[in-house]
Amino acid sequence: MYALGTYIGSFGFLFFEFGKSLAQLNMIELLLMFAFVYATGLVIIFTLFRSNGYLFHYKDYEILSPLPIKPRTVLFAKLSVMMIVVYFTLFIFLLPLTFAFFYHAGFHLISFLFFLIGIIVIPFIPTVIFSFLSLGIARITSRFRESKILTTIMLFVVFLGIMYLSFSFNPEVLNPFEGQQSFIESFGSVYLLIQWFAEAVYQRNVLSLFLLVVTSTVPFFLFFIGIQKMIVVTNQKGLSVRTRKNAKPAKSITRSTVSSLIQKEFNKYLNVPIYALNTGFGPIMLLILGVASLFFKSEIELYLSQMIGLNVPSELIVLIVISFLLSMLYTPAISLSLEGKNFWIIKSLPISPNKIMFSKIIFNILLGLPVALLSLGLLAFSFQMTFVGILVAGLYIISFSLVTSAADSIINLYFPKFDYMNETEVVKQSLGALLGIFGNFSFILISGLIVYFLSDAMSWQLLVIIASLVNFILFFVFVEVIRKIASALFQKMSG
Repeated sequence: MYALGTYIGSFGFLFFEFGKSLAQLNMIELLLMFAFVYATGLVIIFTLFRSNGYLFHYKDYEILSPLPIKPRTVLFAKLSVMMIVVYFTLFIFLLPLTFAFFYHAGFHLISFLFFLIGIIVIPFIPTVIFSFLSLGIARITSRFRESKILTTIMLFVVFLGIMYLSFSFNPEVLNPFEGQQSFIESFGSVYLLIQWFAEAVYQRNVLSLFLLVVTSTVPFFLFFIGIQKMIVVTNQKGLSVRTRKNAKPAKSITRSTVSSLIQKEFNKYLNVPIYALNTGFGPIMLLILGVASLFFKSEIELYLSQMIGLNVPSELIVLIVISFLLSMLYTPAISLSLEGKNFWIIKSLPISPNKIMFSKIIFNILLGLPVALLSLGLLAFSFQMTFVGILVAGLYIISFSLVTSAADSIINLYFPKFDYMNETEVVKQSLGALLGIFGNFSFILISGLIVYFLSDAMSWQLLVIIASLVNFILFFVFVEVIRKIASALFQKMSG
């Protein structure tokens, strides 16, 4: 949710300014082409990650298959749920772009209705194509021992590839979306549905709307009819157990209890793709941003300053961006919930709840802090930060990683969710995830208020040190809270 607010505030401003420029050039319909391409990209990402689980290998197949329900009915229900989630996502992400278009182009009821119809049918073709691609990736990776890890890596590669294509840096423009204009126009000249969508909405062209709807709906309908038997076969195959003939004897490795628990967290993380993607996005972007700053220094500095929208030193901009991306890492807020029905096993082990929770905190720190410090070093080199500035920023990043990890653990202790059908419910839809993200963002807000209200009295370096001390104090308070409440709350939980 905090990402939603940031998206509407930052990207919304950029889209609004970009739409203003297009309106002055009498090219406002190009904003509709942006909407089409962005919607298609979001559908592709969602379909790659979720269609295999929604359609071809859903977890409740063993429960549904014996029931007197036709496969067509089950498929319709599964597909409907998936599409509802897709439409909800599109609504959120296209909101600022939609406002920018109708503000600059002028609101017309027919255009708005055509726009809504277009948004309904846009996901159809990418859903068809990338559902099969998702199934293909799952089948290829299932032949290997570490299939889920390979799936996670492949999906990360596809996701980052899409980002690379849609977000290119252009040193000659101030607004980063202007750098995508040539890509959008080139794509629109090949993919005629983009042109039909723009003509239908902007010119209120009924023929273009008809072509868009028919061209999108027919393949989707054929997809629905054609995969009815396929989903039965794929779900039945998913129940089979694959064994290896060349299995080797297991080796026993002695570790400390906390080390073993941390290793368990890493294994869980790598074997749940949706978990790794959603919480690993921040660290991955930190690494990409740091490396990219070595080659696109001026472009990134301009882009970040526009995103933040504040007249502050470049060191503070770097610190805000790193903190923001690091706040996307919220594994302690959901990792206990992801134990699911196996929680009783952990609960019955002769391990104190404190050790279990502290191992989850340490895991989150190990996952994000080294990458954040590396990114800081690269950005500091690119932006020529002073030595004192680097030390102060590093101190704050360490304190931020500690306090957010501890706070997220407390959240999961109070708001666990063990009764779920798939991990997506925990990672993206649980109260723990929501509060974890909001909580992480609140620590940035607290630090920002300290810097804002005391900026006239002292330097930014001293203010960041004060904010770091506040984080450290809160961290030790949270650790003490965990020591006191973990055992009692564990006894009340039932996985």
